[in-house]
Amino acid sequence: MAPRGNAAVLRICDPTDDWRVEGRGLAGAGWGASLTLAFWDMDSSALGVKGHLITRLWGRNRAVFEALAGRLFGTDIPWRPFIAADAIAIAAFADSLADKGIAELLVVCRNGRGRSGTVGRWLAHRLGARFATSGDDRDSGYIRETLDRIAGSTPNRIEPTLTQAA
Repeated sequence: MAPRGNAAVLRICDPTDDWRVEGRGLAGAGWGASLTLAFWDMDSSALGVKGHLITRLWGRNRAVFEALAGRLFGTDIPWRPFIAADAIAIAAFADSLADKGIAELLVVCRNGRGRSGTVGRWLAHRLGARFATSGDDRDSGYIRETLDRIAGSTPNRIEPTLTQAA
């Protein structure tokens, strides 16, 4: 799909990617709106009790979360669960689309399975849109539950079409 002013893209990168650079590239590519985030399709419990506590207590503040978790787990391993700050960013992105005349939203990640499919289905529900997938139907319960807990599950209908791609 080529960038268009009436389309938006939400790109989910692997934490090992240079995702901040990729995000700047998307922002200037001609999309009506774009958001780039980086997280693994993993539950915070994979980091043990300390990781789960840090995620629940400081997950709303990405910088604090990453600083604390980096001290505990190091910065040389590719860990990074989905956190509340990600859910807040996704909900704010979705809510901003109504004012931008967005007719289509593309949700992409490297594998096109759990992360993008879960986020895409949640966004479709929130926006009252049709959801079309080119990936499989895997669902990341942790990501969906975090989105519902932090951003709510009430639809905010603006009527775009969502597409998920690998």
